[in-house]
Amino acid sequence: DCTFFTRKEIMRLFHRYQDLAPQLVPLDYTTCPDVKVPYELIGSMPELKDNPFRQRIAQVFSDDGDGHMTLDNFLDMFSVMSEMAPRDLKAYYAFKIYTFHIRI
Repeated sequence: DCTFFTRKEIMRLFHRYQDLAPQLVPLDYTTCPDVKVPYELIGSMPELKDNPFRQRIAQVFSDDGDGHMTLDNFLDMFSVMSEMAPRDLKAYYAFKIYTFHIRI
């Protein structure tokens, strides 16, 4: 309910997430495991690897700000960056990503 994706698209993203760390991410999530894929693997994805803000993007979407992502974090990141996301939501996250160095 918290994403702009269909069930099929969510399953495709789950398999992308699982492929990043097959030894960590189980195929069966019925027990709600507390799994986080390390930033080093997230940052190496084709969508992020050439982006100079890849580390900050991962930090913004991770729960602890460390760049390590749960499946929910991963889905949130792709959801916000999808074409279906509203412009104001994209602007909110763009501001969080690009203004990390400004301290008030």
